Amino acid sequence: QGGTAHTRVPLVSLHASPHRTHKARMGGPADWGIGHAVSGVTALGEAFKGEVFSYDDGMGLAVLRTQGDIINTHDVRILRVQGVTGLKSIPPAKPPVMETLPVVDEARCQKREEGAVKAAQASAANIGVGVTSEAQDIFDALARTLPCRWDSKTIVVMDDVKIAAPYKDCLGAPGGDPRAVERVQKVLAMEKSKLGLK
Repeated sequence: QGGTAHTRVPLVSLHASPHRTHKARMGGPADWGIGHAVSGVTALGEAFKGEVFSYDDGMGLAVLRTQGDIINTHDVRILRVQGVTGLKSIPPAKPPVMETLPVVDEARCQKREEGAVKAAQASAANIGVGVTSEAQDIFDALARTLPCRWDSKTIVVMDDVKIAAPYKDCLGAPGGDPRAVERVQKVLAMEKSKLGLK
């Protein structure tokens, strides 16, 4: 904080080691040396690769980084090494330079967190509770072109039109635009036809 730089301390030995491939184990500390290029498969069957940025043998965690989509940025991933298979570890050609950690922009982190929470809440709001898979398919189809939300098991479109189970007819909200009902009814029929529903 306050612009103070912190020096990253290597957590494992940096001595060079030959190329290692393990088909049935996660490797040892030497395989997760700072700067090593590693790849393999996690215990959940997900492939990974990256450069070892840090490693904690006691916790069994490795921090990997890969080049980000934006220039001079990196994507960082925390990996649990237990259960890793097919590990390949290639040491760097030269001893890695201990870089100073960049200053964390807390305001930017807070903004990104808030954005992620809002996105997650919006995504959750689009999932009906206690509805059939067909009802959810209809909702998803309508939501691609029209603003929709769930009101219990009823689909509400543009706050002017309600579509209750069995999701065949549109009803206008009091004081709503009657033309909206006609429009949504046409879209509903078209989307249900695409889904093979009557």
